[in-house]
Amino acid sequence: MSPDKALQIGNDLACIARTLAELAEEIKAEYDFDHDAVEEYPEEESVPEVKYPDIAEVRSLLAEKSRAGHTAEVQKLLAKHGVKKLSEVPPSEYTVLMEEARAL
Repeated sequence: MSPDKALQIGNDLACIARTLAELAEEIKAEYDFDHDAVEEYPEEESVPEVKYPDIAEVRSLLAEKSRAGHTAEVQKLLAKHGVKKLSEVPPSEYTVLMEEARAL
């Protein structure tokens, strides 16, 4: 590479660097705003965490119903929820499952 060509490439790179710096300043000025003037939004109300019955409670109730002679009905309840065993039931369904078991 000739010295003239190397000098031209260096000048081109310096020009590109200046252009990028100018663009960065324009973008910064465009998006720069007074932070004190920003409206503060109230915090979103936190959604209370839903409490589900403990699996031990559900298991205890189902075992009680099973000992009382409702084993087939307990199995039908589990099948109704699309599972074969209690550990496969999602916690969100525990309350409903317990209500259904109490009705046996």
